[in-house]
Amino acid sequence: MAEERGKGTDRFFSREADSQAGVIADNRQLDLLAFGVISLVIALSWLPTLASAHRINPMDDFFLHASRHEAVRKSLFEYHVFPLRSHWFGGGFPTLGEPEDAALNPLVLLSVLFGSVLGPKLMAFVAVLASGLATYALARHILDYTRWGALFSALIIGTSLHVSGHMWGGNLSAVCAGYLPLCMLLIALSCAGRRAALFLLPFVLYTMLSDGKQTFFTAALYLAVLCLLGAVPRLSTLTREPPARKSDVRPLAVLVLALAVTFFVGMVRILPALEFIHAKGGLTRMDLYFHAGLEGASGPGCRELLRLACGIDDGLSFVTIGWLPIALFAIAACCFCRRSLPWLIALVLFLWLALGNKAPLDLFGLLARLPIFSTIAMPYKYFCFQIVLCVAMGAGQFFWLLPKLRPRWLEHLCAVALIIAGVSFLYSATTSLQRETYTDPIPSEYSIQQEEFFSVQGWRLPRNRVVPPRAVTYLNLLQNIGTIDWHTAMPIAENAIPRHFVDAGNRYIRNPRYRGEAFFIQEAGLSAKMWSSAAHGSAWTETRSTMTPAGPAGDGSAGYTAEGTFRPNSITVQVTVPRPGILVVNQNYHPAWRTDRGELFDSDGLIALRLHQTGSYTIHLRYLPRSFLVGLAVTALSGGGWLLAWYRFGRPGPGRKRLGIGAVRPVGKRAASENSTINRAFAAGHHVSQDAPGPQQSAGASSKKSAGSVEPIP
Repeated sequence: MAEERGKGTDRFFSREADSQAGVIADNRQLDLLAFGVISLVIALSWLPTLASAHRINPMDDFFLHASRHEAVRKSLFEYHVFPLRSHWFGGGFPTLGEPEDAALNPLVLLSVLFGSVLGPKLMAFVAVLASGLATYALARHILDYTRWGALFSALIIGTSLHVSGHMWGGNLSAVCAGYLPLCMLLIALSCAGRRAALFLLPFVLYTMLSDGKQTFFTAALYLAVLCLLGAVPRLSTLTREPPARKSDVRPLAVLVLALAVTFFVGMVRILPALEFIHAKGGLTRMDLYFHAGLEGASGPGCRELLRLACGIDDGLSFVTIGWLPIALFAIAACCFCRRSLPWLIALVLFLWLALGNKAPLDLFGLLARLPIFSTIAMPYKYFCFQIVLCVAMGAGQFFWLLPKLRPRWLEHLCAVALIIAGVSFLYSATTSLQRETYTDPIPSEYSIQQEEFFSVQGWRLPRNRVVPPRAVTYLNLLQNIGTIDWHTAMPIAENAIPRHFVDAGNRYIRNPRYRGEAFFIQEAGLSAKMWSSAAHGSAWTETRSTMTPAGPAGDGSAGYTAEGTFRPNSITVQVTVPRPGILVVNQNYHPAWRTDRGELFDSDGLIALRLHQTGSYTIHLRYLPRSFLVGLAVTALSGGGWLLAWYRFGRPGPGRKRLGIGAVRPVGKRAASENSTINRAFAAGHHVSQDAPGPQQSAGASSKKSAGSVEPIP
């Protein structure tokens, strides 16, 4: 009798396991279908940009970022070196130290492979695609949204105008905000015991940090706000509902750990940047060329912000999301007040910050007293994606109401209608905006390489110029021509002497003081200030008179010759020295330069060498900053240690549970205990896997779920 009872119980468990396996398979197929729909809609909305291929956006910020990417590409393909500096920018610029440099961004590989025009477009598309897919996974499998609600939130985020608007303005570095939903998902999975997520999170954060600017720090602030809200009882957003009246600090612990690892793994990027920023006044008093100061940190007013968010009167902006998601969020906030409260708090906070000094109480003015945030002149520009994300996530909660509709097909009909209505407005706005973005081909005459390197400088022209073509940094870079007064927010002392000035009519003006990219002088000293004054139209005036050129000037120094070859990290000069003299290289001096011959020193901001050896020989100058070497060592040790830790502890071994930092453990009654037959099976000594997911629960019953239950994620 006992044997027959055992066989019956085994058959029951077999049927139960088959049923659960079928449910899991169906759920995964539906999730894959949802991922396919999201990917298709985003790809179609981005088709104008992707189809534009190598057409450019005639905006100053586009030329700025395209120049950085092209410099990396030329360094790798033509010179076979990783660029630590660039001789094309500013008369010799330490590009690795600039906060916006793209050389150490992992996604710059797209620009290396597909070009400096198509590559950034693909980088932006990847960011948008990641935001949409991560939003669906977060909403569906972490926040227990219905499948329709998760799809709605994901499509709203994927077709929002934040990334498209920044691409229209040419500002590529701001698009990394699209990885914010992915960071939220990885934090939630880390809290659920997925150690692979905890391992990947620092690298996603580093990708955002490596692109520089303030986007990373505003995104980290948003993550910190959500994690702090999770520490308040009943306000958890990134984890399953903990027991009542208990705070959940796991997301905050994961975020702090991930930021710490990001800091050490990214030290190869951070140390050169800190060295560069220190030379520009430090973190608290950073000298920015285009910074308007705190008095300029303003945004639109409340009414204007609401008009732009709804897209009323054709008002499109970074924060545009349409009136329907806003209305659905308002309804959800009334019906599911506690579940919507975290998104509502974050929305109010970041709306407040986005208003800048137009808010009744200038909250951003307090935040701007901190380092990095003090450099934000337009808070609206850097906080708008957080606003869109809060509204989209809150609007997805509205779909919890639809399962109450009868008959059941009415739920699906209403959900599809709402999704089409909400997404169609953003889809149309996104595609029309992208059709107007990349419109101009690169003129063929500006793609011809110059055999000899030289630099030019604009004559009475602004730095952030898009015309005339001969003064545009990107077009000059394509021709192997340097631009001294290039478009950057953090210019250094530009002491190099241009061969030509470029006027507003796109004409070259020969510089009579130019003597070549390498030349000899008799005494140390070379006036560099007069070049900048001449470029602004003032009279030619030597501020120092210690320069005595050697050569055909009839000063008795004939016989000296110097011919330079310029590479990103090195300079080679072939010289003929009949007697000891001083060689000047027409590039900015930096303490990181090293030479194999002569005595290196600073001559009015230019590289100079005292040469005592006579005859004809070759001089090799090499640029290698100490901050890069130290940062590289710290990055290698930290990255290796993090990989080793994940290899040792991150993978569940035989007989070891898959529990990570703050992993979810079974709390309270499990779903399996609700079945009396299964209880009797446990009493009989049978075992049921605790990892098997229970049946899908409705939104109203989500608070009764076990804190340890985690739905499978495909």
